[in-house]
Amino acid sequence: MRWLALIWKSLMRSKRRTLLIVGSLVLSVFTVAVLQSLLTTLDAVTNNPNSSNRLVVRHKSGLTQMLPRSYEAYLRQQPEVETVCALQWFGGYYQDPRNFFANFASDETTLFQTFKEEFGVAGITEAQMKDYIRDGAGCIVGESLARKNGWKVGDVVPLTGTIFPINPRLTIRLIFRSPKPSDENVLHFHYKLLEEGVPRMKGLVGSFWLRAHRPEDIPRLVERVDRHYANSAYETLTETENAFNLSFVKMLGNIGAIIQGITAAVVVAILIVTGNTMATAIRERTTEIAVFRAMGFSTGRVLALLLAEGVLLVGAGGALGVLLANLAAGGVRSSLGMAMPFFADFAILPDTILACLAGALAIGVLATFIPAYSATRRPITDGLKAIG
Repeated sequence: MRWLALIWKSLMRSKRRTLLIVGSLVLSVFTVAVLQSLLTTLDAVTNNPNSSNRLVVRHKSGLTQMLPRSYEAYLRQQPEVETVCALQWFGGYYQDPRNFFANFASDETTLFQTFKEEFGVAGITEAQMKDYIRDGAGCIVGESLARKNGWKVGDVVPLTGTIFPINPRLTIRLIFRSPKPSDENVLHFHYKLLEEGVPRMKGLVGSFWLRAHRPEDIPRLVERVDRHYANSAYETLTETENAFNLSFVKMLGNIGAIIQGITAAVVVAILIVTGNTMATAIRERTTEIAVFRAMGFSTGRVLALLLAEGVLLVGAGGALGVLLANLAAGGVRSSLGMAMPFFADFAILPDTILACLAGALAIGVLATFIPAYSATRRPITDGLKAIG
């Protein structure tokens, strides 16, 4: 305990300097933890293991162009295809335009089979599925979305259309649970409701989502579908679900390189700041170090005390930075999770926490060791000359 008291007293010698260095470490670790977690979250969007055997078939010219529903018959005939689900982004809102969440018109007969992992089909009874399929004005919602809006089964949800000129009144027939929070911030209703309300959508759809029997079937299926519709009035672009999601992430630019560049700059900056601060602090204690050694403290013990100060300093800053990052992650999930569903999975993962803490400690050791080693190698007489 006496060594801890000695280390603490040394750190409190200049309270302002200690607080400034801890504050800079908190900000740096917070920034690195949040940025690396953002990169991990985006990577999960484009590398979803549940998507390994799913494909998206859309118009070659872009998502704003429609495909004929008649294409569905050909897609179902392919031996590699397990299910086909027609899907159209509706883009409506509930009560207030700011209350935005993902909502789709979809084929109710194949929706659950195509996205069985996302809907947690194992926890849904056959009766619940049939209840939704029978109700043409029915809808299904994720548990997170229902909890946020206070919905329960049987409630009526009026959606205001923004892309399509209809305002459907939907009755909740099923609230599903999903392994991932981001998959629960969604609402699906019958595609027929969109076709009946918007005549120009009759016989058209934004995209088809295919589930293949095996992931290895996908390459030849992609090539065959696009070749079949080549040079037609509605040419297709078929891609894996992960590739489809990646196209949206790419709209943000080369986010990976940007994040890694910022992280490297932060690490270098905090290393320079910490090294300069520790060097100044140790230089001011040259006489004190000489007195310790004259009293019989070994060079190794004095070096260990100085290193302990640096490690304790950066350890405190790193721990506070990680704590602040975790608090911020909760705010990101609640504020952005509905508008951008992948943010509902945003979290500071244990691997990121360990990496940040290990990095902070490594910086502390490196920034302290060089000036501390230099100070303990100086002759005792040089340090004692400053006394008196």
